[in-house]
Amino acid sequence: MPETAAVNYYTKSKKLKIPAFIHVEKCWPAVDKLSPCEAACPLQMDVPNYIIAIAQGDARKALDIIRQTNPLPSVCGRVCHHPCETECNRRAVDSAVAIEALKQYAADYGRRELPQAITPSKPAKVAIVGSGPAGLTAAHDLVIKGYAVSIFEAAPVAGGILTSAIPEFILSKEAVQRDIDYIKALGVQIHTNIAIGKKVTLQDLRRRGFSAILVAIGHQKSAGLKITGAPRNGVFYALDYLKEAKNGFSKPLKGKVWIIGGGAVAMDCARTAIRQGAAEVHIACLESRENMPAFAWEIEAAEREGVKVHPALAPQELTSKNGTRVNGIKFQRVSSTSLDSAGRVKWTLLTGAGGEFSIDTDTVIIAVGQTLDQDAAPSELTFNPRGLINVDALTGETGLAGVFAAGDAAGTGRTVTGAMAAGRRAALSIDQYLSGQPVVPVKENRGVITIKPEQVPSYFVRRERWEMPRLSPRQAVKTNREVDLGYAKWQAMEEANRCLNCRMCANCVFERGQLCYDTAMRLL
Repeated sequence: MPETAAVNYYTKSKKLKIPAFIHVEKCWPAVDKLSPCEAACPLQMDVPNYIIAIAQGDARKALDIIRQTNPLPSVCGRVCHHPCETECNRRAVDSAVAIEALKQYAADYGRRELPQAITPSKPAKVAIVGSGPAGLTAAHDLVIKGYAVSIFEAAPVAGGILTSAIPEFILSKEAVQRDIDYIKALGVQIHTNIAIGKKVTLQDLRRRGFSAILVAIGHQKSAGLKITGAPRNGVFYALDYLKEAKNGFSKPLKGKVWIIGGGAVAMDCARTAIRQGAAEVHIACLESRENMPAFAWEIEAAEREGVKVHPALAPQELTSKNGTRVNGIKFQRVSSTSLDSAGRVKWTLLTGAGGEFSIDTDTVIIAVGQTLDQDAAPSELTFNPRGLINVDALTGETGLAGVFAAGDAAGTGRTVTGAMAAGRRAALSIDQYLSGQPVVPVKENRGVITIKPEQVPSYFVRRERWEMPRLSPRQAVKTNREVDLGYAKWQAMEEANRCLNCRMCANCVFERGQLCYDTAMRLL
């Protein structure tokens, strides 16, 4: 159908009750490819379907669709690194659909009663050590497959880093608890205050009848900083600092605070320090601004709240007053950085005039990475040169029969969603192992639909992205409540209606220049 004819037909037909055949059996195009948002998602979520459900005003249906592949929708709607948006085909028209924000909307407004417990249908029992994103996802997938699943968590509260360290103003405990309650209701048993390591071993779990074990203990401590000047008063390590702040145990900060590090945890520390009363908060990192490990929006969020970012600086010494409390940092400028074969940052220093300088500070927070606490890990495991659990990254196998590992502790979970995906891969491997099948990774062979700007019909209406409503920076720094406020229903529907539904509609709109009534009503 010519473009002009398509426009005339569908604009003149708005009052006709023409049935929409999207997502039902009458929609004729063959769906044999993935939308780029699905392909980019570590969990391969059915993004188009849940977005269209929101566009139709059905948040509950959207949440049902999300839960098919994502057991932590409240969490992911707040802290996912959303690679789906980077690949969104809507960018060929104007800007990416706000997929993460729409997931938060579905999780918050599509709330439903807790599910009925699933009665185990398989004889084998599975133990999971750790209740962070990897462990929770694996538990969810395994209980749905019919296994009896028990999680053992060393901390008093389940959730791992989700509940212990991610700041409340980014991810509230209530949001995490909603997802955990859903997983527990399915039948997963969560036992807190039980550390599996040296005293209670993996062998002890086997004696209790567990046929397979997943170790998903995450990173429990901050990496050290090897520079001159021993740790002293006024120097904190990031994870300890964030955990104390999250639980209300930290003291107010005064004066200048400098954070050493350029990742997401450094940004969390900086924004927390602002809320604790620091007069100035600065971040110094080795990398250039373009190569900082934190995502761009994390840096921008910190800067909106008044944090100053100083890239390409290498700390050389912590200075002190009378050898007791930190009072300054000596820096040297960095001329270049690179990554070695293990993914560690290497750098060269700028020499000559202006290469070295010092700053005054009242507090230093070291946020240069997190590491596995091997002393707290199960004694039967072995570790690689990076201090991580030896594991097959594709299957989660550790080399010990029936023992698998996933997430940060195994080097397979840099982000929350990445850790969840690793937990899912491990759950699949555990199911294969317990079923007597070869443990092999599953590959996705479907192609991806990519839309180029020149394919976009001229009659498409360009509509700006509806950004997430949030507290103003002045309001945000005075409270620990979540900064991102979430969409109202009408806002969510407006944003969801920008979705091109390219998995289905690309067959008609972009290849044949044709529109069905439903698509025309959303996009024209």
